[in-house]
Amino acid sequence: MFQIDRSYIEKVNLESLQSRIWDIRSDHKDDPTLPHIENYNTTEEAFEAYLEKKQKFEDFKDTWRSRRLLILGAVFLLTVAAFSLFFRHTTWEAYAVAFMLCMLVYMVYMTIAAYRGRQFHNNPNETFIKALLFWDENHDA
Repeated sequence: MFQIDRSYIEKVNLESLQSRIWDIRSDHKDDPTLPHIENYNTTEEAFEAYLEKKQKFEDFKDTWRSRRLLILGAVFLLTVAAFSLFFRHTTWEAYAVAFMLCMLVYMVYMTIAAYRGRQFHNNPNETFIKALLFWDENHDA
């Protein structure tokens, strides 16, 4: 057989919140100091559903972070191009309107992110996730 070159994987962050939680729980399931789900007033099924929603939200934020300059740049350039189609000279008004549209797109994103993120506050599942992550950071391996 042939050997596959996987050196490129070191540059890619394959770690997600969901896989990190699964790894912590599966690798240390026999450790008595590991936080148990029963202590946080939640069930396994509810926690798995919550963790999937949380991962989708984190992916949504990561997608925005990686593409925000492209999106905002496209909105800016398309607005200035539209102004130059209808007016002979592109004036400062075109740049002002383009900037305002970019701010509007950014505010819409922030509103959507805040609305989606609201469901993750004051939740026993969120408390359990924080306890697991804190335990993993402070656990003597």
